[in-house]
Amino acid sequence: MASEPIIATVGGEGPLLVIHGGAGRRLHEMSSAQRAETDAALGRALAAGYELLAAGESAEAAVIAAIHVMEDAPCFNCGRGAALTLDGTAELDACLMLGDGRTGAACGLTTARHPIDVARAVMECTPHVLFSEPAPELLDEWGIEQVENDYFVTPARAAALEEWKALHAIGADRPETRHGTVGAVARDACGRIAAGTSTGGITGQVPGRVGDSPLCGAGTYANETSVAVSCTGTGETFIRDVAAHQVHARVALGGQTPGEAASAMLAGIGAHGGNGGVIVVPASGAGVIGRTDGAQMNWGWASAAGRETHE
Repeated sequence: MASEPIIATVGGEGPLLVIHGGAGRRLHEMSSAQRAETDAALGRALAAGYELLAAGESAEAAVIAAIHVMEDAPCFNCGRGAALTLDGTAELDACLMLGDGRTGAACGLTTARHPIDVARAVMECTPHVLFSEPAPELLDEWGIEQVENDYFVTPARAAALEEWKALHAIGADRPETRHGTVGAVARDACGRIAAGTSTGGITGQVPGRVGDSPLCGAGTYANETSVAVSCTGTGETFIRDVAAHQVHARVALGGQTPGEAASAMLAGIGAHGGNGGVIVVPASGAGVIGRTDGAQMNWGWASAAGRETHE
């Protein structure tokens, strides 16, 4: 029998920011130095996002600011330090969704320094929701900062790929490396909510593979009548379970609390062989941080009531 998911409520009324730096089972435990690096990056992301909320800025701005910091931190699997494909390259995905329904997403990015900026550009500059591998010329037109793909590749991620290949070559079960997908969900002083997620996928993925993060309703979702949600973990399972939208539906249509909805969704993920976590900020009330039993998760939250990080 599967164990119950682990759920915590955080913050309260008013402006609230909740972030995650990934959840899942880890092939190796983090060293003390890695833990300190991750905690510091979570703290910087919280400060960048909540500073805007405290100044009266929008939930959208806070989500983007927090994710920018994590996309630049090589301890997470997004932007610099992203997981590498079988070919040794980085393919990045991101999604941004606002409570009023506006949405932008992109997948297969190879040159955008901040994938979440591409998601925002899709939302603001086009009538579309999702772009696959937008051309560098189009990214220039949208004002996106671009870098060479080598910028994203770190020695640690290159070593992780070689270890993955070695274990795979001898017939070992596909190793599970530390997830580091990042996400942020926020509510501002006007009660507006937003969700964003950014990822480099999974180590050793076949080029072209897309997980749940850039898919509206799977890894990212926001609806002003209910909740803003960002997921992390076994992407294929989150896609099949329409995980982020499921949390919304359980709250809006099923009458569950955000904590109950997150727990039920994660229980289904576990029952279907997946693992991972979720962060939720409702249109009013406390936020939620949840993970499947056995998964480890990096997270943080900030509100007028205080702030906390956990690596």
